[in-house]
Amino acid sequence: MKLWPVAGLLIGALLAAEPALGHNALSLYTAEYKTKVAGLSVTLTRTLAEENGRYHLTQGGKKGFMVKLSEDSHFSVEGDQIVGERFVYQLSGVSNRRREVLFNKETGTIRSLRKKVWTEHPWSPEVLDRLSQQEQMRLKLLLADTPPERISLSIVDGPKIKLKHFDLIETTVLDTPVGALETMHYRLIHDEPDERSSDTWLSVDHDFLMVRTQHVEKGSETVIQLESANLGGRAVTGQAP
Repeated sequence: MKLWPVAGLLIGALLAAEPALGHNALSLYTAEYKTKVAGLSVTLTRTLAEENGRYHLTQGGKKGFMVKLSEDSHFSVEGDQIVGERFVYQLSGVSNRRREVLFNKETGTIRSLRKKVWTEHPWSPEVLDRLSQQEQMRLKLLLADTPPERISLSIVDGPKIKLKHFDLIETTVLDTPVGALETMHYRLIHDEPDERSSDTWLSVDHDFLMVRTQHVEKGSETVIQLESANLGGRAVTGQAP
């Protein structure tokens, strides 16, 4: 396994973080990704905004009247932990789905909607929704002295809260439309690795912005690939080929 040199990682993270992070625990950005939804090519726009210490992560895209996808996650950051407030996922068009999560510290509950059924769980600050988990990975990497060999996150989805383990595979350079980017490659550990695989690549020099995700299940592959991004007020660029 090739690991990113510690000194290089620290220097790179500090240089990238100094102008971008400011008073924010997470650097803010807008990024565009290419993917396919229901077999149709879709451009997804993802934006992380912040106001008065509260973050709003959005992701959405559409393809005419055939596909419309939107995801919203509201959360705050306390130390090294993202604390969820609300999550909504809506897919409409050729397929219709809605998922929702309501985090309520005052009542001590987390309510989750999946397949039109609400379920309730005990509140915990460590439980994340499907979208905010990606920012929690960024936060852990930004605060780490060395890249964690394993990142473990608790994700709520309907009636289950699952502890998911992401293992560091390697550092590698990916060719993208913005240039070649040095990335940290993590893989989600599945119970049936022969049937499913989930991988994510995060940019070392751009505050661990997501560059690519790839999910394979029963021979079907879903890829989300970075097309362009602006992070901390500056365009994300890589090395020329």
